[in-house]
Amino acid sequence: MIRILMGTILLPSLLLSSLLSENVPAAQYWGIPDTRLPYIAMVRKNPNETTIVIYNPDTCKEIGVACGFFIEHAGAHAHRNHILLPPDAYPAMLEDEADCWAAKYGRSEEVYAAVQLFLDDNRNQNLNITGDPAQRAEKIRACAEKAGNWINK
Repeated sequence: MIRILMGTILLPSLLLSSLLSENVPAAQYWGIPDTRLPYIAMVRKNPNETTIVIYNPDTCKEIGVACGFFIEHAGAHAHRNHILLPPDAYPAMLEDEADCWAAKYGRSEEVYAAVQLFLDDNRNQNLNITGDPAQRAEKIRACAEKAGNWINK
């Protein structure tokens, strides 16, 4: 669910799932659309330490519900206290952590859609996806299954 708040988009992506699961602090991300962003989503902190997820609404429109996973993934970098870098600059270990976090606490339909996107050989090859898509899909699914957050279709 995306809500408009004071001209900005508030992405309460982890809020409900965080409150219902194992002592995970609730998180909210301020979302800022940017059609010039070369990535699906990325995270930054503003001077007052609020987490901001910048996302490309055109890309999100193209990939549909899978966009929520990438927004969750971006927010996970801040939530896990990773150094905030451009998406293609993260070491594989931190990318895996953010993927697993998003797979565990994200909305199951978004997790499923992201895995399907990674496995789709016909996806837009201009999507700026880092890492090996098949390996990421396998790891994300394993994390979601372990967390009980995987839906079989």
